[in-house]
Amino acid sequence: MKTRIEAVQIARSYVGTPYVLGGRLKSAGVDCATLLGCYLIDIGAAPADLWMSLDGYHHDWFLHNANERYLRGLVRFGFRAASSLCRADAEALPGDLVLFKVVGSKVFNHGAIVTSWPRGVHAGADGVHEITLTTHKLTGYKPMEVFDPFVKTVPGS
Repeated sequence: MKTRIEAVQIARSYVGTPYVLGGRLKSAGVDCATLLGCYLIDIGAAPADLWMSLDGYHHDWFLHNANERYLRGLVRFGFRAASSLCRADAEALPGDLVLFKVVGSKVFNHGAIVTSWPRGVHAGADGVHEITLTTHKLTGYKPMEVFDPFVKTVPGS
């Protein structure tokens, strides 16, 4: 397993990758779900055959749906650390995953990798960028779950 510093370097290495729905190759293309999956594999938090157990991500899968596919598919590789709105006083560590409910979705349907709160790497329609999550039009003040891939179980259990 990589360190948090190495994990942030890995996340930033995806910046500039084009948005390609279902893509799983750095520099060639990823979407917001596959970016997180590739990252988890790269840092050693998920097995290389992760793709065999994930459902495909579609632009409209979350419409009129209460099935938390995106959340369930990725969060089993980390500890649920926080639940809040995406704002400056939220707590997230470098290397954590953050999932959001965006565009009026009832389920979590977008994600990013924290670099230094409130900054994070995400894949949007214009490709992979490092953004300020708290002020970005897609993520700012949206419902958010924070997952720590460096902790596999509840501390103390």
